[in-house]
Amino acid sequence: MKRLLPFIKNATKHLSMFVLILFTVSACASRSYIKVNYQLPDKIPVAPAITEVRLSVVDQRNQPDPLSASAREKLKNFQGNYMLILAPKGQNAPMEGVYGLSALFETVFQKRLGQMGIRVVDSSARQIPELKVAITLFQLDLKDYKWHFRMNYAASLVKDGNVLVTKTFSGQAERLDVPGVDDAGTTVSEMYADLINQLDIAALLSTLPPA
Repeated sequence: MKRLLPFIKNATKHLSMFVLILFTVSACASRSYIKVNYQLPDKIPVAPAITEVRLSVVDQRNQPDPLSASAREKLKNFQGNYMLILAPKGQNAPMEGVYGLSALFETVFQKRLGQMGIRVVDSSARQIPELKVAITLFQLDLKDYKWHFRMNYAASLVKDGNVLVTKTFSGQAERLDVPGVDDAGTTVSEMYADLINQLDIAALLSTLPPA
């Protein structure tokens, strides 16, 4: 037993270092998805007198790969999917699901419309207003030890086949790449949430002509 004491003491001494290394290696492991944290706006706008809309998301990006060559080298296992984490204030952050890019946008806009009491319907009836979202840029780059993310999209209100109004949104963000930290997901999340919430859906719907 006495012979084992020095070994036990030495193992205990270095246990915390071992756990830290294990955590760092685990955190650095490349995932098949990027985490996207999204929080609905705190202020719920008063919606116009409308109870249902159609929703469509179209991918109009010229560059379909969301990762640059350098970002792809770092996130080598990324398969084009995004884990959506909903993070309302004062609550835990439950995982909503894992989606492709178009489905990610569709899910988030459904949440925003639902927050306003507006139901998304699956219908081909042209008289039901349609919120059409076009993704034109979604690009993550890694250069000079920083993550750089750029995103553009357009939101249009369509009724009876006619585009009533279109709003465009674009932005970019950067964050230092720290080993063992999910700075790629954080960089995407901050700009994504900001640009999605910039769209004033109530104001968009207010452009509808009287029924």
